[in-house]
Parts: sequence; structure tokens; C-alpha cells
Amino acid sequence: MEATIFSGWIYDHLKPHAAAVKVAHPLMLRAIAASKKKNDQIDAGKLADCLRCDFLPECYMASTGIRERRRTLRCRHLLVRQVVQLKNRVSSLLMETGVSYNKQRLHRAGYFPELLASKDAIDKSIRPLLRLSRDSITRLQRIESALIRSLQRDPLLAERVRRLQTIPCVGRITALTWALEMGGYFAFPIDPTSHQLLRALRRRKEISRDRGTHTAFQAAE
Repeated sequence: MEATIFSGWIYDHLKPHAAAVKVAHPLMLRAIAASKKKNDQIDAGKLADCLRCDFLPECYMASTGIRERRRTLRCRHLLVRQVVQLKNRVSSLLMETGVSYNKQRLHRAGYFPELLASKDAIDKSIRPLLRLSRDSITRLQRIESALIRSLQRDPLLAERVRRLQTIPCVGRITALTWALEMGGYFAFPIDPTSHQLLRALRRRKEISRDRGTHTAFQAAE
């Protein structure tokens, strides 16, 4: 089947009842995407032909547990984008009414109440909007922090995230993103001949280096 937004639960439902379930990469199915005639019956026939000829561009399907936790991480990404939008909206409201403010301190907990306390500086028409936006930002940030803590304490991810964080400059968000979005090493199939190719390239590089050293020695003589 072709990968869609709901292919995960279909995959989980079919897997116990089938010998093998393959999910095709939608962007790599050029035969279907470039077709002039498209319907479910034609697309299913082309998928079957690709599978029969071993031309099906199969995509990696993570386990159910990883996909469930990945859904939580992506929800956190959505919350972060909404917080950024609300912060930009607060700044635009202040600029629209000519209010001067400290850009670096605007969204800190102590500075915002002080800004609202200045009755003459802020127009009455935007005060409810500013309070609503600030309350929404605080609430979304709390939810985002709770989601991150739940993922960090998850037994399936805790050890892997801890090891990833031992890499320099890798924080908890980057570690969680690698663990959930990248999948395991088996998500990247390796051709058995690639090892032979790498050995040949290393050997060629060593030969080139030896030849370069010999040429330089002759020139010095």
C-alpha cells in the first residue's frame, strides 16, 4: 500500500494476518504520480506490478511504540510554533500602538507585568489581548514542558536519549528528535557490496598518497 496519513493503523491491523506488509514511498512512486488516469483500481494494479517486479520503493515503518511517541514529539513541535506566533503577535500589538519595550526582556516572567502596570504607556484596547496572549503562552509552555518530561522518563527512550546526550552539543530535544524521527540503524538498508566498495576506495586513496609521496621525494632529489 502507499503511505498516507492513516497508513500506520492499517499497517498494524494487517501485519498479524499477512506474511509481509510493504508500504510504498509516495514521492518515489513516479509511475503512479505521473499517470494521466488515476483511481484506486489503477493505482492498486500499478502497486501490484511494482511489487511483482521488485520495483516497489518501500519506506521504513517504525514500530507502534515509536510511532506513538513520535506523535507526542510532533505535538510538542506544534505547541512551540504556536508559542512563537503568539509572541510575535504580542510584539506586533505593542509596535502598532507605539509602545516602547525591551525586546530581550519582553517575554520574561518579571518584565511583562511591569509593562502592563504602566497605565499611560499601553492603550486600553490592547490590554485584554495582551493578557490573553500572555496567558496562552504560559499555558502552552507548561504543556510543552510536560510532554518533554514524559518522553524523557519513558522507559523505551530513557537509555537511548541519555546516550545521545553524551555527544557534545546534543541536548534533550535533539536527542529525542534523533531517537524518534530517525529510527534505528535498520531504517537505512546497507548494500552488502558497499563494504567492498569502501575498502577499494580506501585502498585507492592509500595508493594515491603513496604515489604522491614518492613523486615529492623524487622532485626533492
